[in-house]
Amino acid sequence: MSVDIRNKKARDFITAKLDRASQLSDSHFRKLASHDEVQRILKDLIRVKAMGFRGVVATALTGQHLDPSYNPLTNFYGCNPRSIFEQGIFYAFQNRIPCGKSDPLNVAKNTNVLDAEWARGKRPASAANAAVDFLQHLENANEVDSEYIIDFFFHQLVKFSDEIKSIKIVVPPVNGIANQEFASKCAQFILEYPESGTIPQYVISRLLSKLYEPSCFDLIGGEESVFGTNTTSKKPADIWIEYEGKPLNLFEITVKKIDFKRLDDCIDALDKQGFLELPIQFICRLPTDITSLKGVSNSTLTYNGKVFNFVDIAQFTHSITALLLPEQIDALMAEISSFVAVIERPEKTKNGWNKIFSN
Repeated sequence: MSVDIRNKKARDFITAKLDRASQLSDSHFRKLASHDEVQRILKDLIRVKAMGFRGVVATALTGQHLDPSYNPLTNFYGCNPRSIFEQGIFYAFQNRIPCGKSDPLNVAKNTNVLDAEWARGKRPASAANAAVDFLQHLENANEVDSEYIIDFFFHQLVKFSDEIKSIKIVVPPVNGIANQEFASKCAQFILEYPESGTIPQYVISRLLSKLYEPSCFDLIGGEESVFGTNTTSKKPADIWIEYEGKPLNLFEITVKKIDFKRLDDCIDALDKQGFLELPIQFICRLPTDITSLKGVSNSTLTYNGKVFNFVDIAQFTHSITALLLPEQIDALMAEISSFVAVIERPEKTKNGWNKIFSN
């Protein structure tokens, strides 16, 4: 079949399974002899922040639907997983199930054999092992049990998604918060609920975007995925300021330790893209994130001929917020709360936002 037809069949398969799962009750799966074991496996697989492992299982099940001879445990890439996930499964999941654009590829890139060796070293290991256990359990099941097991996976996905959707996000009233109060709450949110860097990058990018909103400068990169290095993504930095399409000032946003390897990677990415001469600022936690860097003076380090600037992320948040108008603060509150509300945001992030902004 053509690629377009195959991807449509993938999307239709997932959509039908989710529709069916929404109509089933927990009692339906009590008929499964291995109910308790499969339920335990699915808990480890689904109820975690890492979406890639359930993406692997969804892709494997779709591959088997498209080609009954396909075995994901020994030839995962035999179903063209990137194509059927990114052009099929993703669109079936969108706004229904928490997912990213390339979930299975994030954890199974260039991997054919899914086994304990593959799961070793993955984070969380329990979710990686659960993906393997689920597919092995399915492989050993009879035809009747197989249908129950597959439906059980989608039923648990839908239940998990419904629980996340049920969390109502707090949105403070318009004109209800002062600039520096907003800055304090944003800084707390960034530091306590970073979500592997997603929240700091998004919040700082929105602050800078509002600051440059009425100018001829553009803020680029803030709403792109935080996954992948700048070298592989062809980005000069996490976010940057442009004028007429030309990058001028680069920003790396992180709340993790910065070591010389990180600086080497940064230099390599900038050199390959021809941006080595541009100024770069690391917006991070000071001094926590730069303690391993020797030679920093006045928040500046010259390393291998490149000057790096380091700015405290909480202070940066307060400083930028001080320059914004009340209506820009209101707009920021609406934008960030909407970002937190989307189904892809983990439960921990949503509850963290509500805890901080509920007062």
